[in-house]
Formats: sequence, C-alpha cells, structure tokens
Amino acid sequence: MKIFIILGSGNSGAGAIHDYLLSRKDFFSPFNGKEFRLVNDPDGIDELYNSFYDNFSINGCANKLNNFDLFTKNFFYSNYNKKNKVLSNKFLNLTKTFINQISEIKYNGSPQFFFDKISLYKKLIFYLNRFVLKKNSKDIKLLSMIMPVTPEVFLKECEKYLFEIFKLSEKFNDEKNIVIEQGGNYFKPLESTKYYGINRTVILVKRDPKAIYWSMKRRNSLAYPGHDIKLFVKWYKLIMKKIKIDKSDNIIQIKYENFFLDFQNQKRLLCSKLNLDPNINDNFDLDFTRKNLFKFEEKLSDKEREFIDNELKEYV
Repeated sequence: MKIFIILGSGNSGAGAIHDYLLSRKDFFSPFNGKEFRLVNDPDGIDELYNSFYDNFSINGCANKLNNFDLFTKNFFYSNYNKKNKVLSNKFLNLTKTFINQISEIKYNGSPQFFFDKISLYKKLIFYLNRFVLKKNSKDIKLLSMIMPVTPEVFLKECEKYLFEIFKLSEKFNDEKNIVIEQGGNYFKPLESTKYYGINRTVILVKRDPKAIYWSMKRRNSLAYPGHDIKLFVKWYKLIMKKIKIDKSDNIIQIKYENFFLDFQNQKRLLCSKLNLDPNINDNFDLDFTRKNLFKFEEKLSDKEREFIDNELKEYV
C-alpha cells in the first residue's frame, strides 16, 4: 500500500487527477473522494508541528494544541463532514489518543493570555472554584499546558494517527493504494506531507491561469480573487513565487491540460513514474473532463484572455 497525495492551488484541476486515480481498481479513498484538510488547514497538524518545534514557546504549545483540539471537533461536527462523511464516529477518540501520545507532560493551567480571552462566565466559574470552593489550581480545568514529545516521536504518532483514520473507512483495503486530495500544503509539498510517512508520493497539479481565473469567476469563489482580473494576476504572481519544490523523486508535476489532451500517453507516463500497472482498468469519465478543459476560451473575453497571457506568459 502506498499513499498518493494530490495537491493544487485553488481551482487547479487537482480533483480531476485525484478522480482518475480513484477510478482505478487498485486505489481507494478513505474520505469518499473528498478533500482531506486535517493536515493543511489552519490549526491542523502542520501548524501544530511548526508551533511545537519550529516556533516553540510554552504558551504557544498549549495554545496551538487547544486550537487543534477545537479544530478537529469543529471539522467533525461540520456540515461538510456530515454531508460528505469524511470522518467516522470513532475519529474523536482517535484524536484524544493522539493528543495524549504527543504530550510528554500535560497539566492544567491558565496563562495570562488565555485568561484574558476567555468569557466572563468562565472567569466567574474559575473564581468560584479557586476562591470559594478552595480547589487546587491543578484540579481546575482551563487550558492544557504541555511539553511535546520529540519531533521524531511526533512524526511516528502522526503516521499512526492518520493510518488509523484511514482504517475507519468502510472501503479500507490494505491491498490497494490510497489517494488523498489536498492532504498537504501546495507551497511546501514534501515538508507538509511528512506526517504520512516515507511511503508517500506527492503529485502537484498546475493549470493554465486563464482556466483558473474563469473557474474562480464562474463560482464566485469566496476564497479567491475571481472578481477582479488585475487583482487575480497580482495574486497569482505572488503565490507562484512561494512554491518550494523539493528536489525529490517523490514529487510528480502534472500540467492539467496536457494530461487530459493526450490522456492515453500521459496516463502511461504517469503510471511509469508512480510505478503503477498501466493496464489496470479505470472508469474515468474523460469526455466530461475534456468538455470543460478549455471552457475558458469561450467564456472569457478576448481582452481578458490577452491580459492574462501577457501578464502571466511564463505560467500559461
């Protein structure tokens, strides 16, 4: 079993590459083909690691672990998870175990920064317990103060945690490969996916920026600047400068349009790079993808296409 992580910037077509691999009989998705954001989203695993080891402080560790705990609960109870059934009911218990495993020392505390931001009600409860009921501070639960385990142990526990999440899927099959969409950070693809272990391959998907702009514009995306072409061009230039491609055989780069225009040849080439059997049957809907491949050419004006071509010619 190998893990293949598909990464792309917003509206990049990464989902189509993910869907091709998922359509093969030697792959399955633990998350019903949906994006898995537990590693990459703010307050996810990657930020937890960075706060523990790259930007360590005592209060910072406690704060970030608290944020991670809240993030996992919010994700589990979100409409996104309820609708797409990304995480099973045992997820929160796995998370609780994981938090214990990555905590070398843990005790109740309330640093000033935390006390300042809690609600008046929680402050009153604290004063009641501390000064009226005379409880010992260690018995008053406010914030878990921790010292984390070593980075090496953290990574081992992450790998175990993620694999246990995979195993919760009713589609789990240890004879098949796993494909995950957006399971890391597009801008630091190898570093942000180290939590899955060494038996992973990252696939980066790039797309014509005109198609990206049209997709943002069509969807009226809240997360991206698809409403203003000049802002989009400036934004695109800035984000492309932030990509850190590691010189590693574990990173495969795909140009979305090229892959689906020459699908049979590109598919064989990709299988060769990924050490996959090119003869495995798939039920990928190529006609649907090709129908939308160059939709931007008819939907964008000549002026819009020319502007992006001129401003972003190195990425077209």
